[in-house]
Amino acid sequence: MENRPKVWCAGISVAPGTTTVVQGAPGTGKTAALDDLAARWESSGGQVARARGSALEGDLAFGVVAQLFDQADADLVPAEALGALRLTATTAEFSVLHGVYRLAAALAARGGLLVVVDDAHWADAASLRWLAYLTLRIQRLPIAVVLAVGAGERCDDPSYDEIMAACRRVTLDHLTLAETDRFVSAHLGEAAPEFVTACFEATGGNPLALTRLVGALAEDGVPPTAGAAWRVAQRGAEVSGEIMAARLRRRPAAVVTAAHCLAALGPSPHPGVLAELTGLSPAELADAVRTVDLLGVAGPAVLDDMPAPARADLHLRAARSLRAHGASDRVVADHLLETSPGLEPWAREVLDRAAQEAVSQGDTAGAARLLWRALREPVANPARALRLLGIAELVGDLPGATARLREAYQTDVDDAESAVALSYALHADGKPAEIPVVLPESSPWAQAHLAVHGLVWQEAVPSAVSLDTPAGVLHHVMVGDISAAEAVPLVSTSDVLSSLTSAMTLNLADSLDEALAVLDEVDRAQAPALRALTNVMRANVQRRKGDLASARADLEVASDHLRQDGRWHAVSTWHAALLADILLEEGRLDESAQVIADASTDEARRTWSFGGVLTVRGRMLTARGDDHEALEAFLAAGRHCAAWPYRNPAALAWRSGAALACAAMGDGERARELALEEVELARSWGAPRALGMALRAAGRVTAGTAGRTLLEEAVQVLRGSPARLELARALVDLGVVLRRQADTVHARTCLRDALDLAQKCGSTAMAARAYSELVATNAGPRRMRQTGPTALTPAEHQLAELAARGRSDEEIAATLLIPAEAVAGVLSGIYRKLGVSGRSQLSDALFVD
Repeated sequence: MENRPKVWCAGISVAPGTTTVVQGAPGTGKTAALDDLAARWESSGGQVARARGSALEGDLAFGVVAQLFDQADADLVPAEALGALRLTATTAEFSVLHGVYRLAAALAARGGLLVVVDDAHWADAASLRWLAYLTLRIQRLPIAVVLAVGAGERCDDPSYDEIMAACRRVTLDHLTLAETDRFVSAHLGEAAPEFVTACFEATGGNPLALTRLVGALAEDGVPPTAGAAWRVAQRGAEVSGEIMAARLRRRPAAVVTAAHCLAALGPSPHPGVLAELTGLSPAELADAVRTVDLLGVAGPAVLDDMPAPARADLHLRAARSLRAHGASDRVVADHLLETSPGLEPWAREVLDRAAQEAVSQGDTAGAARLLWRALREPVANPARALRLLGIAELVGDLPGATARLREAYQTDVDDAESAVALSYALHADGKPAEIPVVLPESSPWAQAHLAVHGLVWQEAVPSAVSLDTPAGVLHHVMVGDISAAEAVPLVSTSDVLSSLTSAMTLNLADSLDEALAVLDEVDRAQAPALRALTNVMRANVQRRKGDLASARADLEVASDHLRQDGRWHAVSTWHAALLADILLEEGRLDESAQVIADASTDEARRTWSFGGVLTVRGRMLTARGDDHEALEAFLAAGRHCAAWPYRNPAALAWRSGAALACAAMGDGERARELALEEVELARSWGAPRALGMALRAAGRVTAGTAGRTLLEEAVQVLRGSPARLELARALVDLGVVLRRQADTVHARTCLRDALDLAQKCGSTAMAARAYSELVATNAGPRRMRQTGPTALTPAEHQLAELAARGRSDEEIAATLLIPAEAVAGVLSGIYRKLGVSGRSQLSDALFVD
């Protein structure tokens, strides 16, 4: 392009009698600098002799010398120099060297001579010998020599070393961001910072690349605005590809081959594979790789310059070699994607396995691409290929997943795996009535999946399911016809489905730490929906433990995944119920009510987890004092559960909430019926949390000594469970009853314990209630936060956590930048506030795992 802007390094000057070497990486403007010097020399009346070395002409004796003087006046050429200029001289004899030197001196006598050689590191040996001869003899002549060499380029000729030892050197570098800004603005107008940054990142500040890029952007009419920055990256890749291709075309075949193979294999290629693909000797390969690194011509853009058949053949040879050297299926398959189908009998199996690996890593789009390619291979089992493709599309929320899986199912109706895959597509599409139709009753494995669907959709609840699988166990747990003691031994973690259903069973059985351990082992490199479910389940476990902060953190992670895939309404509804519940514990009633309202969609109302939303709504209305509406919410939750029917109160304790609402409205008899029904169901299940909650409700709706006895039993039962927040709730209720019965001492003890527990759990609402009841005993503290984690300052809390995790005083001091001797004193104050005796008790006091 004639009107392309030019970049060069200004300020290079030469004087007669000197030799200057201009060094720089490819594209830093060496040739442009030589052009500038030559133009200025000629404008001052001098003569210029120019030549350029070439890797392809390195064996041509005096090739560079002949270029320098091919336009010289024949009358000035000494006879001794004719052989060099005519390329008939084969050796750099003294007479030939001196003859060419005399020619240069004669030209210089006419007004000064500038000898310019670009890419001098590629010059032939005879020409380098003459240049070395010249540099030793020009100090008193009006001759200047300027050579340009590539940074890092090797030249083993001894004459080259002589020149480099006697010259002065000028190094050209890449442009800075500020220099890029000035250049872009000078040629395209005032540029936005984002546009300049995009130009800088696309070119790395390389002057040649920047020159070409700016010229291309100007031709395309791209304005230098922030909104057009995305165009820079696209055009920059094209420009870089053109430059790389041009650099390679001037290089020997070995370098071109190495560049192509490196581009195909990517970074850190297997040495054996690279050697096999290039076919070069170790020495040739090492030299070629070094040259490719210097040129910066590795990368996908290099392959674009290859003919399509040659590129495909290179990828096929790479796939074969990588497979022979034990590379992963995914690596081999990525090369097969660039080849034609039917060339290797093992290609389909490799593509299938690679697709499954991609799905497990969360790369669903990549899996779909691999499976589409696998379908073009000779396929022995089309149902399997369609199923794998449909699963990848389903996990990646890609269009056509259900149609693909339905086709796979219809191709082979006896294929249980296709039936299961289609069932999840129907689940995501909100078509639960079709799920039992496709899952075969004869397959226990398929029935286990039907039980999982039944946890969400009423239409999918199986009529009967065995205890052979963890999913079947969970179904019976939810129905309530199996106890916790019977259920826990039946859990297993053989696969993701087993792990998730087992974790739910352990959670309901109050084996909360075991449930978290199972969830921690679930592979997180899964689809967003599965990652969301795993984090919601973790939040549920943490909530049951009373660790509201950790539960909130898990919900935040889950919400990020749910935003990526919003088809799984049961998970998002469960998420909303837990979030609303935590907001309620924090005393943020309006925010809790808004979450409940937002979650009450038509899709959510069809799922089991909406019962949790209704229950939390009842609790929120109770906190507002609207007992009538609260009762309606709890009873609606009961009707919702009855449709499944799941009766285990460990899963959803709506009866206790309804009992308290009835009691507040004066219907004591109905309140006791509801509470005692939940007690009976909880005793059958046998886990302490559900029983303690039911006993607490029964105690609250029962008058006199009988009510106190039930509350005392609730506290006793909950002390044996990990449910600390529920224990705090029971302690408050017991404390209230004891105060009213004038047992002030025991009341204060219960309420103080409740206050500390509520503060540790992060329940502002429960702590406030415990505090107000404690004040009512006339022995309330002057401030709420006397003890517990919330009594610590932020700095104390940070230091305490480090100590709880086993850090030494010296490590803590280094982390927090405080004197080591000060750590022990701060820890003593922390122990007093937390009510512990030493470091060994810190983790329990702070809830640090």
